[in-house]
Amino acid sequence: MEELFLPVLSHFQNKNPWSASVGRLRYRVIPTVAEDEGESLLTAEVWEGPWAYEFSTVEESRTFPLSEGGLEELPRWLLQWAETVNARPPRTLAEDDARRIAPEG
Repeated sequence: MEELFLPVLSHFQNKNPWSASVGRLRYRVIPTVAEDEGESLLTAEVWEGPWAYEFSTVEESRTFPLSEGGLEELPRWLLQWAETVNARPPRTLAEDDARRIAPEG
């Protein structure tokens, strides 16, 4: 399996998003602020490829503190998802195409 990579904390503190993949797992991480508490968070979403976010169904979304601790917890969660998604039987192109979501518009 490919190695999981996340940028350093300052990348997210500067309000930069991140998206990448590990095998068939696709993920994106976006720095956000909790409306009710004003706490800075990392919002992570995962889905199975091969399609980009816009054409896929997110399987889970989870928030982590925008801190060193949150950045240590996040890859553990992503790697659990990578194991789950990459253990699934491979799909044909026709099966993947049937799972693709048409963009709204």
